Amino acid sequence: MSAAPDVAAPGAPVSPGRPAGRGHDFQVLFDRLRVRSFSRGGLVATVVQPLVFFAIFYCTFAVMLDEQGIEFGRFVTPTVLVQALMFVAIGSATDLAADRSSGFFSRLLTSPVDMGAMSLAHLAVVALQGLLSSVAVVLAGHLAGFRFDHGVFAALGFVLFAALFTVALSLATATIALRLRNLEALSAVLHLPYLPLLVLSTGFVEADLFPGWLQPVVSASPVSGAIDTLRALSTTELSWSATLPGLAWVAGLLVLFSWTTTVAFRKVAIR
Repeated sequence: MSAAPDVAAPGAPVSPGRPAGRGHDFQVLFDRLRVRSFSRGGLVATVVQPLVFFAIFYCTFAVMLDEQGIEFGRFVTPTVLVQALMFVAIGSATDLAADRSSGFFSRLLTSPVDMGAMSLAHLAVVALQGLLSSVAVVLAGHLAGFRFDHGVFAALGFVLFAALFTVALSLATATIALRLRNLEALSAVLHLPYLPLLVLSTGFVEADLFPGWLQPVVSASPVSGAIDTLRALSTTELSWSATLPGLAWVAGLLVLFSWTTTVAFRKVAIR
């Protein structure tokens, strides 16, 4: 005769099960971050704001560039996209800092949630935002003459590069957000380099039109590298020499700031 199975007494505490694992934690955190990032306010920053800047730049530069024999859609669309991706990275860092100051991180640290899943979910949402901004800006650029001269694979490379550039920038801004506790100081630090990086780039004029002493700075800028790579992927000028600087910048930023962000997350976890 077999023994009767053990039955827990009424009111007895139930032993907790094993943690669901990083995959489950990632999905839960990703869904939470996605809902916030793609709320009405999030969509304004990701989609509407780039389109507003595109319209402003079109009204400002279209005639001038046309007089110089430069097609506005082909030349400025990558610039507007890179600007949009910079804002995505800044916004993601602001959200990360808000989570920390609200006590969300503290609640995560006292639960069995994998902090690695938190960082992966953050980056996945950022990449998704970058993809959405890319689609919005490319569609607007199409109305102004932007085209992909090398077909589907170059277009996919264009979008993939934009997503990777967004992730690289967000890693840099996440490092800063995890280091600074003051939200006002964080906002100032994040927005301070934005305008100089955009102005001192090939976004609106070629590098050789800058003063001689500035040309090396403009040519070596990561923003110039990203813009030139996106232009090369969308025009007949596609070549390794045109895309290599941007690819090198993205690879370097990913390696460097993956490490700094990991260290910053660990320090937050220790505290």
